[in-house]
Amino acid sequence: MDNANRRAGRWMRQVWEQKILYLFVLPALMATLVFSYGPMYGVIMAFQDYDILRGLGGSDFNGVANFNAFLSDPDFYRAVRNTAVLSTLNILVCFPLPIVFAILINEFGPARLKKLVQSITYLPHFISWVIVSGLLYRLLDQDTGAVNLLLHTLGVDKIGFFRDPQYFWGIFIVASIWKELGWSSILYLSAMTAINPELYEAALVDGASRFKRIWHITLPGILPTIVMLLILTIAAFFSGAGGFEPAYALRNPMVATHSDIIDIFAYFRGVRNGEYGYAAAIGLSQSIMAILFLFVSNKGLKKLTGYSLF
Repeated sequence: MDNANRRAGRWMRQVWEQKILYLFVLPALMATLVFSYGPMYGVIMAFQDYDILRGLGGSDFNGVANFNAFLSDPDFYRAVRNTAVLSTLNILVCFPLPIVFAILINEFGPARLKKLVQSITYLPHFISWVIVSGLLYRLLDQDTGAVNLLLHTLGVDKIGFFRDPQYFWGIFIVASIWKELGWSSILYLSAMTAINPELYEAALVDGASRFKRIWHITLPGILPTIVMLLILTIAAFFSGAGGFEPAYALRNPMVATHSDIIDIFAYFRGVRNGEYGYAAAIGLSQSIMAILFLFVSNKGLKKLTGYSLF
C-alpha cells in the first residue's frame, strides 16, 4: 500500500512539474472524448428500429434484424465488391508509389529541384475533392473534354469516361495518385533524414552501387514507417480508398454500379431513406472489421518484418 502511495505521489509530482505540457494536451483530449467517445452510446441504434422522433430511449429494439437486412441485400454485396476492389488497388498501387517517389527525391537531383518538385506535388493535397471531380469531369467530358478532343484528333473514338462504369476504378486511382502522391511521401522523407549518413559513406567506400545503397540502407531505415502506414491502410480496408468523400464526389448515377462503396451505400440508406438503424448496423460492422484487420495485419507484419504498430 505504501509503495502504491509513493508511486502515486511521484506521478502527481511529475504531472505538476509538467503541467504546462499537460494543459496543451488537454484540448485535444477533451475533443477526442466529446467527438469520438461521447457519440459511441449511439451504437445501440444498430439494434433498434430507430425512430428519430422517439429517440434512442423510445425506439423499439429489434435485435439483429438490421444486420440480417443488409446481409441479405444484393446491393450491399455490390458495395462490398467496389470497396474491396478500390482498397486493393489502393494497397497495390497507391501505397508503394509514395515510397518510390520519396526515394527518387532523396537520391536524385540538386536541392533546388527537389524543393520545387516537392512543392508542386504537395499542392494537390490541399485541393478539395469537389474541385478535383469538377476538373476531371471537364477534362474527360465526352463532347468537350480535352482528353477526348485529343483522342479525336488522333483518330480514336471518343470515350464516355463518366458514362461507362468500367472506367471508374481507373479514374479513381489515377486521381488519388495525383492528389496524394506528394503529401504521402512526406513521412518517408522524414524517416530518411533519421538514417545515419555514415552508413551511406561506408557503403560508398565499399563500392556499393546506388541501387544497393537504397536496398540495404534506405529501405531498411524507413521500414518501420512503411509497416506502420501499411497496417493503418489495411485497417481501413472496408472504408474504401480514401473513404466517402472522393467516391461521392466522383460518382454519378451512370457509374453507380462501380462507384458506390459501403460508405455511400450506408449514406443513401441511412440519410436519404431515413433507415438510421440499418446504416448504424453497417457502420458498426465496418468498425468491427477494421479492428479485426488492424490486429491481424499488426501481428502478421510483426512476424514478417519484426516491426509493428503496437
